Amino acid sequence: MKKNEEYIVTCIDENRMGSGIVKIENQVVFVPDLLKDEVCKIKIVKVKKNYAFGIILDLIQPSNYRIKPLCPYKTCGGCQYMNVDYVYQIEMKSRQMKELFHRNVKEEIQVLHTIESINPLYYRNKAQFPVQVKDGQILMGFYRKHSNDIVSCNECKIQSKEINNIYQWLQSHISIQQAKELRHIFIRASKNESQVVFIGRDDSKFQKLSNQLMDTFPKVTSILFNFNNRKDNVILGEEYKILSGRDFIIEECMGNKIQLHFKSFFQVNPIQMEILYQKAIELANLKKDERCIDLYSGTGTIALAISKYVKHVTGVEIVKEAVDNANKNKELNHITNCDFICQDATEFAHEHKNDNIDVLFVDPPRKGMTKQGIEDIVTLKPNRIVYISCNPDSLCRDLNVFDQNGYECQIIQPVDMFCYTTGIENIALLVKK
Repeated sequence: MKKNEEYIVTCIDENRMGSGIVKIENQVVFVPDLLKDEVCKIKIVKVKKNYAFGIILDLIQPSNYRIKPLCPYKTCGGCQYMNVDYVYQIEMKSRQMKELFHRNVKEEIQVLHTIESINPLYYRNKAQFPVQVKDGQILMGFYRKHSNDIVSCNECKIQSKEINNIYQWLQSHISIQQAKELRHIFIRASKNESQVVFIGRDDSKFQKLSNQLMDTFPKVTSILFNFNNRKDNVILGEEYKILSGRDFIIEECMGNKIQLHFKSFFQVNPIQMEILYQKAIELANLKKDERCIDLYSGTGTIALAISKYVKHVTGVEIVKEAVDNANKNKELNHITNCDFICQDATEFAHEHKNDNIDVLFVDPPRKGMTKQGIEDIVTLKPNRIVYISCNPDSLCRDLNVFDQNGYECQIIQPVDMFCYTTGIENIALLVKK
């Protein structure tokens, strides 16, 4: 097989990156946007030692699950499954999660069917739009796949309608002089409030625009300018200025009000987030006399949600600003059986290894946990561990380390938090052997 050769092939499977898998001369070829059982003509564009990549030239026999793309801006690279029926997306993700965890962890793990989304479109509550001025034109939108070129678009099908409306208004109201000062525009929308953050070098031209924006959109309660003069790809700078309103918005989760600073982590799909947390609580089988630890607690969303089910919850988070937010959220909701500590998880485990901990919740960053970190936190000796992960690969790795340290995974519940993309969230229940 050589580059630029053409073949007629049948897709035998899909991978988790959004590509179909075909075999040519016993060699695997990955073809983006190809679905299982489809017949097509492909062109080989890259050949490696053990595999190759191809592109579709002609779709001869399409799948029954292929639909007309819901979004015309395929080049932005944000959504891999806009041309795939949503029911089939759930089937794909369920099959892939079972294969992944059974192959890489244990056959005995019960991998449940993926929980589908109630609203698979217009679900995202956060967007970051890069801004450039090129040839006298303002470019604002999303990066083209594998590129720093900006794809301007009028609407994103997975962003909330409030975010789309604000974005469209900004497209028609930002001047070239203002755009030249910007790197990105950040928009976050909660149930009742919205926040806009201009990210760039000079805020002097943005006060009037800010006032107009707030007058136009009643839900906008926070407009900031974040200063970033860096030359690298880091989006947010350290310093910011309030242009209008305040520097946070209020979101709701599991009956609690959550104060969100623009740097605060929060799940991007708020409706599915409640389903995710409710399922995690259900799997944990919490009891009123139990004590829980929430590691990587962030702004306290999970800790506050489980506080009503147990005797006491301690949230542990290394980022001071997040801990400050968590404590404010605790006060905002008049919760008295929850504490938040600003400390490294390993240090906390060393200091509290003799405490009586019933259930440990962990929701680490995408990279997962370190081997040493897992070995340290198991010294807390919880009876059950609930691990929430947005990265199936790091979850596989970590589950094996937990198994080596006395905790076996019994159940995995996939949840579709990122509809029309390859992303998926998983909840794993581990119990002491």
